[in-house]
Amino acid sequence: MHTHIDENGVVRYLGNLMPTKGPSSEWQVFGDVPSQEIIPRSRWKDLVPDELNNQHPYALLDFVHDQNGIGMCNASATAALVECCRAAAGLPHVPLSGGDLYRRISGGYDRGSMLEDGLASAIKSGILPVADCPYLDWRNNPGKQEVRTQYRMLECAICPTFDQFYSALIQGWFGISGVMWYGNYRTDQDGWLPVQGSGGGGGHALLAYKPTRRGNRFAVWNKNSWTPQWGYRGTCAIPETGYVGPVGGWWVGKLVVTEQGDIPAPKE
Repeated sequence: MHTHIDENGVVRYLGNLMPTKGPSSEWQVFGDVPSQEIIPRSRWKDLVPDELNNQHPYALLDFVHDQNGIGMCNASATAALVECCRAAAGLPHVPLSGGDLYRRISGGYDRGSMLEDGLASAIKSGILPVADCPYLDWRNNPGKQEVRTQYRMLECAICPTFDQFYSALIQGWFGISGVMWYGNYRTDQDGWLPVQGSGGGGGHALLAYKPTRRGNRFAVWNKNSWTPQWGYRGTCAIPETGYVGPVGGWWVGKLVVTEQGDIPAPKE
């Protein structure tokens, strides 16, 4: 598992692993149904405001996760995605346990995980609240599936291209950014990462929550899981050029379980 030393001198763990097989054919691809529009690039500038210096989207920044030296970035990002989808649905904020998800997708070892496994578990099983499983407890707490099911995704889609990913974010979806994380990745005063990555890198995953741009340059605001002291209050804007590389892979989610009568979870 790769590591990264951030601007504060803290060692961060990069746990987004290369997929071992292609996406499951049972997963929806964004744009396959009429309600999911792949928006032409010619319209992006009209739909995404140009950010001025120090004007940052503060919505949904009340919580920033902390993976605290564990390679659970995928699990942390996925837990944050479910939390944000619940907030967008008007549901109360319930902190969800990245550790609960990581225990089930890591194979029992702290060696990272794959985006696809986080997606599959978020749909099939859900994630336990922190009240039922401490956030960093990825080893010992099996929890109760009937509780986990209440915090489950109902609508997700994979995004094979950046255009699909960006289009989904414009339309109010939240996403998981699976990207290469480079040695020179430090945020500028406005929270943007460098356009060109350099230095040793590894796979990392973050919660994507808002499209943005600077003039003709498009980017995505992401919430990291390295505490609010990292980057721009725990967040960063990743330019489009950062959405390339061997661990690329992005998915988006929108609908979540809102009440007990929602679609029952299939068995794993």
